[in-house]
Amino acid sequence: MKIFVSICSYRDNLLHHTIESLIKHKSNRHDAVYAIFEQNTADKSLDTLFPELVKRKDVRYKRIDPEYSEGVGWARHINGLQLTDEDFYYQIDSHMVFDTDWDRTLVNDYKEAALKYDTNKVCISSNCKNFEIINGVPCLQHNRKVSTLARFYQFDKNFWLFAHGEHLPATEEVTPAIHVFAGNFFTHSDWVKNVGINPNIFFHGEEQIMTLASFAAGYKLFHGKEICCYHYLGANEHTSKQTINPVVDEAILKFRMMRSEAEFGSFLQNLDDSILENYKLYSGVDYINRKLEKRAITTKIKPSCENDWEV
Repeated sequence: MKIFVSICSYRDNLLHHTIESLIKHKSNRHDAVYAIFEQNTADKSLDTLFPELVKRKDVRYKRIDPEYSEGVGWARHINGLQLTDEDFYYQIDSHMVFDTDWDRTLVNDYKEAALKYDTNKVCISSNCKNFEIINGVPCLQHNRKVSTLARFYQFDKNFWLFAHGEHLPATEEVTPAIHVFAGNFFTHSDWVKNVGINPNIFFHGEEQIMTLASFAAGYKLFHGKEICCYHYLGANEHTSKQTINPVVDEAILKFRMMRSEAEFGSFLQNLDDSILENYKLYSGVDYINRKLEKRAITTKIKPSCENDWEV
């Protein structure tokens, strides 16, 4: 079986670690294609600094200068166009490293869920463990066997849901999920045409749209039995975020974010109420009345403002 790994990278000097780790730790069980859409200047690009990675037969590489990037949804949508005959779609961030046999872990979790529900409409998604860069080398913060449970800690006036993925001991079987993590998302490749990525989402709302659109299309959402990847611990202050040391005027960023907010609002308005009601019954998240039931709330993090949500 073939896996299409979608990697969109914005000014990320850790990209080569991600590609090297994927290649090094993949098993011989499956084939993989590493589709890279890099948004970086030519002198700092993977093509210039690590040409041996770009020239690999299992790499599909595209690059633009960063000022032309329209955000994460736009980039991931474009990168998905490189999909050909692959069986699976694996969407990740560009600053990650992986455990040995990451591919087998994901495919086996997918097969378990697909067999249980007799459908290929299955999504496997978890948050990640963490790593740091010490003396230029990725160092794993912890390497224990854990799974995850996604719940929410804030539901603000703009309908943004803020998720927390609590780490739990690894499970014996895949567990139902009420939220997907865009930076570690595995599914059948049919998902790209059945659901896909909204290109007008700049950043906020990406995971909410992925979750709701997948749910509306009949996809079953799961957390895997064991997390097999690590996310860069310093990502919130990393230049891979367009708002960190921006390369375009603030007015342009503001316009892109406002357009994204409008797109998210339109998406919610156009969803049939029955879908939102069914998602509330499934998850405890009530978009119609902007409320979170207790079962949808994390106990690990307090909201930044008590008035931002209702229980």
